[in-house]
Amino acid sequence: MRGRPPSAATRDVRLELLGVARHLFLDRSYREVSLRELAAAVGVSPAMVRYYFGDKQGLYVAMLRDVMGPLVGRIERMLAAPADQRPDLAGFLREYMKTAAANPWLPRLILRDVLAPGGGFRDRFVEEFAGKLAPKFAQLAGRGGPGAPLDPRFTVISMLSLGLWPFLAMPILEQALDFRPDDAGIERLIDHTVRFFTAATAAGAQT
Repeated sequence: MRGRPPSAATRDVRLELLGVARHLFLDRSYREVSLRELAAAVGVSPAMVRYYFGDKQGLYVAMLRDVMGPLVGRIERMLAAPADQRPDLAGFLREYMKTAAANPWLPRLILRDVLAPGGGFRDRFVEEFAGKLAPKFAQLAGRGGPGAPLDPRFTVISMLSLGLWPFLAMPILEQALDFRPDDAGIERLIDHTVRFFTAATAAGAQT
C-alpha cells in the first residue's frame, strides 16, 4: 500500500471507522455486519477499510486494542516489577470494571461473538488477547499477595467473572434488584466487587 488515499486527506477516516464499528457491533454480531456496510456508514469505499485495517477482522481487533490497551499495559508493568513485589490485582480489577462500564458494547461483543456457541470472533480473540494475556495474569496471581496459595488460574477466572458478569446481566439486575446503573451505582458496584475479591482471596490464603 503506497501512500494515504486522497479522500482521507482532510479526515481521520480510521477514527471514524472505529467509531461506526463500535456503534454497529453494539447490537449486531460480527458476522452480520459487512465490510461494505462499515465503509458505507462512513461514506468511503470498502478499499478504505482494507487500507487501514486489512479486513473486517483487522478492524475488529483494532477496536478492541484501543479499549484494552491500558489494561494490557498495566499487566506488562506489573510483570516488569520485582518478582517479590505484590501485584495490585485489586487495582487491575477496578480498572477492568471501569473499562467495561465505559464501553457498554464490549461486554455484549464478548458474550455474543466470543463466548456464545459458534462465536464468529472466538478464535481471533483467543489468538490476539486471551491466549496471550491470561497466562501472564495467572503468573501475576501466583506471586506473593493475599491469594498466593490459591490456584492462580482459578483466581484469574474468578476475577474476570466478577468484573464482567454484572455488565452482561445488567438488564436483569435493573429489574430483579432495582439496581440503577448510573455513575454512582456503578462506582458502588465496583467498590463492592473489589472489596469482595480482596476479602475472598485473603480468606483463601489462610485456609
